[in-house]
Amino acid sequence: MRLKPIVAACALGAITLLLYAFRLTAPPVTPNELAFNARAQSIRAGSTPLFFQVQGEHWLQPAAVYANAAFRAAGGDDVSGRVASAIVGATDVALVFLIAQLMTGRAWIGIIAAVILMLTPAHWSLAQRGTDAIYPAPLILLWLWNLLRFFKWDSMRSLGAAAASLGLCAYVHPAAPLTAAFLWTLTLIVARRRDRVRLMLSTLTFAAAWVPAAWWFFRHPDTYADTFGRWVILAAHARNPIAGFQALINPNTLGTRASLYWGFWDPSWLFFSADDAAAPLLLVALPLIVLGLIRCVRQVERDAGIVVIASAAIIPVVGSTFGVPYYMGDAAAVLPLLALLAGLGVDWLADLLLRRRALENHEDAGSAERWDADHLMPRS
Repeated sequence: MRLKPIVAACALGAITLLLYAFRLTAPPVTPNELAFNARAQSIRAGSTPLFFQVQGEHWLQPAAVYANAAFRAAGGDDVSGRVASAIVGATDVALVFLIAQLMTGRAWIGIIAAVILMLTPAHWSLAQRGTDAIYPAPLILLWLWNLLRFFKWDSMRSLGAAAASLGLCAYVHPAAPLTAAFLWTLTLIVARRRDRVRLMLSTLTFAAAWVPAAWWFFRHPDTYADTFGRWVILAAHARNPIAGFQALINPNTLGTRASLYWGFWDPSWLFFSADDAAAPLLLVALPLIVLGLIRCVRQVERDAGIVVIASAAIIPVVGSTFGVPYYMGDAAAVLPLLALLAGLGVDWLADLLLRRRALENHEDAGSAERWDADHLMPRS
């Protein structure tokens, strides 16, 4: 891998971190942040479970709690969780640059995509909260970056890294385990014509990341119902898959989830501010995202285009199962993908304005030798 893109990505990440760190301590600590802070303090007292119970049926995934505790151990205070989230948000920006640069071969398109994500209101807000909302995004972006590298260079190392990144999603957010399972299924579908041994080995890598959770539930079976039993699959449905499938296709359930899912994509909510709340996305990104979708369909390498569009569509699906409208906190990983699409839209627009075809290899075409313009065929 060339060093220049890595250096540029690190520079963009550093700028983002400085921007997100500004006034990081100004907003008051929210009740959700207090829950993460309390569990992080319990780690210093010697409590190190895999999942953390807040109260009753409310449990937390471990990644944000342990990150919070790590910064507390380094001298942090009640905003330690916010510092960790800001670093995660800065990592998102760096990875979006790398993905856009990889897809287009243009560093300036990567910079535009990264800046769009950097300035996206919802991403900025979630990166300044000491919760786990922003944590799935970098792992999903690592999966996408490595998967695109696998498509381009057929590297087993990249495919294994993609599998490991998705596997670790099982421990970062309630919506992440099921999202990871859907995205890995997408990976296997898109890459089905490639080496099956490699796909099998990478699937084992993905499954291996879930072993700690399986061991935890084996040791503490009473914790399953309120953790993976709510986030992934109900215990009753695991015992009786037929009943689970019937519950899944129940018209009322499907109707409710479909309504929440389509409500999430409501442009009036995504791009237009209300009197009491700012829009999650930049309005200027709307036409660019549309152009980015067009570019993915028409001009991006087929497998890459399918993965980008399908993953953006899949990520909000799991959030719709939680029964809360406008659930950006449960689908924040879609924000970097929308910024990526906006960057691809700028690339498509630039090609259109410059009358260039995006599929050209940027090499001058050689002149045809011994060609007579007065004849349809070259001279022999």
